[in-house]
Amino acid sequence: MKTGFENHRSRALRWLCAFAAGLVVAWAEPARAFPIVFDGPGGFGVSSSTADSVEAAGFLLIQNVPVAPASSAGLTIPAPDVLSSHLVTSPSVANPNTAESRWSVTDGGGAALQNAWLVFFNPTTYTPTKVGIDLQSGGHWRLVEVSAGAAGNYFYPAVFLGSLDPDETAAFLMHHVVGQPLTQQGSNLILPQYSVGVLTGVPLPEPSTIALVAAGVAGAVLLRGRKG
Repeated sequence: MKTGFENHRSRALRWLCAFAAGLVVAWAEPARAFPIVFDGPGGFGVSSSTADSVEAAGFLLIQNVPVAPASSAGLTIPAPDVLSSHLVTSPSVANPNTAESRWSVTDGGGAALQNAWLVFFNPTTYTPTKVGIDLQSGGHWRLVEVSAGAAGNYFYPAVFLGSLDPDETAAFLMHHVVGQPLTQQGSNLILPQYSVGVLTGVPLPEPSTIALVAAGVAGAVLLRGRKG
């Protein structure tokens, strides 16, 4: 016959298995894709209401981290490669043109960048409130909250680049949404250009972190069982 502690431990282990499974699911897909447009003040970032919606969709917010212009870090960012596109007859924010592009970012500043993020301040071509990014799930896209003092806070989309040594290049895909006609030069589609910045020191959570959290919770449950 099992003792009271053994029954408690058995229940705790079953609970832990369910808890760990939930964590794995959350890690695998912390958010669904979520399209945003640059509807922040003056076309900079997104509005606070959009930021609330992005957070509610499962995207994390980066706060209290300084953001510098990408040029100050020596980043080299050539024009992205257009991989695919879908153009509509009468584009709007509700029914936008869409495209996918591949970006490359090279650390040309002579110093390593640790856990770097590329931050998109505002579109410099097209109409900002009609230009956006379809933020993709997986944890590599987030919003960055930057305080502007009396002007309030700004919220900028950002993508994880990882840690870069000097002259090392990171690549990522961007999914564009544009609610107005896109310019073409010959057969080349001209996608929006952006003013960008960089922040460092914000890593992605590792799967091992999840395991440690689960183990810590299990230990706490079992310890309470022993004391009981």
